[in-house]
Amino acid sequence: MPFLGGRELRAAFARAEHEGFAFTANNVTEPNVLLGLMDAATKARSDLVVQISGGAAKYAGGGDKLTGLRALCRTVHELAERCPVGVFLNLDHFTVDDMALLREAITDRLVSSLMIDASQHSFDDNVRISREVAELANGSGILVEAELGKIKGVEDEIASDEAFTTDPDEAVEFVRASGADLLAVSVGTQHGVSKGKSLSLRTDLVREIHQRLRDASLEAPLVLHGSSGLLPEQVREVIRLGIRKLNKDTHYQYVYGRTACEYFLEHASSILPPEGVEDDVLNLFADSEWSPDKKRFDPRAVGRLIQERVSEIAAELIAQVGSGGHSIVESQEATDA
Repeated sequence: MPFLGGRELRAAFARAEHEGFAFTANNVTEPNVLLGLMDAATKARSDLVVQISGGAAKYAGGGDKLTGLRALCRTVHELAERCPVGVFLNLDHFTVDDMALLREAITDRLVSSLMIDASQHSFDDNVRISREVAELANGSGILVEAELGKIKGVEDEIASDEAFTTDPDEAVEFVRASGADLLAVSVGTQHGVSKGKSLSLRTDLVREIHQRLRDASLEAPLVLHGSSGLLPEQVREVIRLGIRKLNKDTHYQYVYGRTACEYFLEHASSILPPEGVEDDVLNLFADSEWSPDKKRFDPRAVGRLIQERVSEIAAELIAQVGSGGHSIVESQEATDA
């Protein structure tokens, strides 16, 4: 299925609002996580939202954000061709310092949506910056996500020692003035490693913000950042009250790191020279009786396992948010038939 843009993403969110489910939005840095996500989405018949952060783009580009952004976007586009469900791409937590990159992404239609994070600024400056990005995206079909309130913790290149919850009154004013298509709210979640049972989650604010926007006839799906530590019952509750997109990054980073750690611990004796054998990486132990086992140290061996584990976790998360069996691709095909 060809990579889908903002117009199709808007339709997917509208369906999620009508039918009461949400999407996990999953950050990727390299293909193993992406392939695992696509496998899970295909099996569950769920559309897939993947995200690229500024830090991921910089990493993938060897220090150059634009190079990395283009490389990651093209990877998503190409792999989407063989995926039978809708694949959408969002830029996550890009700031006013990334305005040139946002222009490139819009001009070249690299993404389905993008997030401008000006939440560290004053309300008026947040509106002004977010509106500037919305005006840049006008006519492209690309959706713009903005954030109101502050979420505590560190997420890639964004850090905040404090948390400020989103004011429902300001939410209506902000969406109307900024022209944002999606609104990321702060209601008690935290970036990084957090435990849902220890979070004071303001579900009352989710309900009120969602209702206020509906009363004002503003169709802006609500986004929850820092959702990796939430418990299943918390996820179901915020979706019931109006959240339509939950961002996941830390969760997959842990799955990736743990899978690799367990694999290399299990196969250490096949990769690391035993005591008494001279370390000779340069010549691959040509003068030793011992040699490493290529089928164990080949990056594809651990890579395939990472894909499997990511797919398993992604399937569980898709079940939590209820997006399985709701792909807009299937609904479009049924309509065409």
